[in-house]
Amino acid sequence: MELPVEDLQLVHALQIAPRASWSELGAILGRHPATLSARWARLREDRMAWILGHLGGYPDQHCTAFIEVVADPALIEQARVDLCAISEVLTVDDATSSADFRLTCLAADWLTMAREVLPGIKAARGVQRTKVSLCTKLYATGNAWRLDVLSPTQQARIQRLGHPPVAQPTLIPDSFWPMLRVLMRDGRATAAEIAQATGQHPSTTGRALKTALETGMVTLRCELASHYTGYPLTVQWFAKVPAGSADAVAAFLREHRTLRLCAATTGAANMTFMMQLRTPADIADLEARLAARVPGVDILEASVGVHSFKRMGWMLDPDGRPTGVVVT
Repeated sequence: MELPVEDLQLVHALQIAPRASWSELGAILGRHPATLSARWARLREDRMAWILGHLGGYPDQHCTAFIEVVADPALIEQARVDLCAISEVLTVDDATSSADFRLTCLAADWLTMAREVLPGIKAARGVQRTKVSLCTKLYATGNAWRLDVLSPTQQARIQRLGHPPVAQPTLIPDSFWPMLRVLMRDGRATAAEIAQATGQHPSTTGRALKTALETGMVTLRCELASHYTGYPLTVQWFAKVPAGSADAVAAFLREHRTLRLCAATTGAANMTFMMQLRTPADIADLEARLAARVPGVDILEASVGVHSFKRMGWMLDPDGRPTGVVVT
């Protein structure tokens, strides 16, 4: 399935600068701001693209866990429903190797993860076994992936519209969480819209939003339904990386614009990364190039995803499009 090039250009632009104004983007894309606004509204209404916010990549501020789940084959559907209903389980993917589901979970700290989230996962219908790896360093998330439709000049100009973190993260205040739930549903929500949804004072919301974006406590990403990306294959690798080589592996992977995840973890596989590819042949090609760049990397497993049921809180249909339900 293919979208018109104008739609792909807009999505690519919003991947780079998710909160840029329509007038700013219009000057670069050569489109009237009202046209871009209407085009984006249609993409959202047709459930093809959406922008969401999520916690930034600071493992010292919260606890992120990657959990493999093995379920009773007779209760697979019930397990999927129960796992997706847990708010701390942000992402639920099926798996094609050693596990039935792969989860990305987030909690305020390890004690919350251990005492509340993990027991909830184990209590889900049909769950037989779980395996937990904790994120120790996050190198890349889904906001890193890019389409390839804008010219280098356009990309550079749009890059200047973005607002990369310029300050150190602070302690997360209680008022942050209601704002985050709004941004999870709409990463372009204005301070006024967030204030209206949360009941907080507009000036308080404006300051909190500014701080969250400037410190990177909130990461924004523009998602595109998988059937329209041109890269239908999602692969997650689990690798044993020699001591001192993790940064080099991450640098190699960040050269690929379809990278969706790269994290250092606990366990025998001390690094996991996920990428969207065109064909199965690309799997072996990537592994060979990684081995040539960083000798000693041992690929323990490559899991090909067939379907993503939930992504950063958003429930997805079989075509990878959001259903409109966000579990927060």
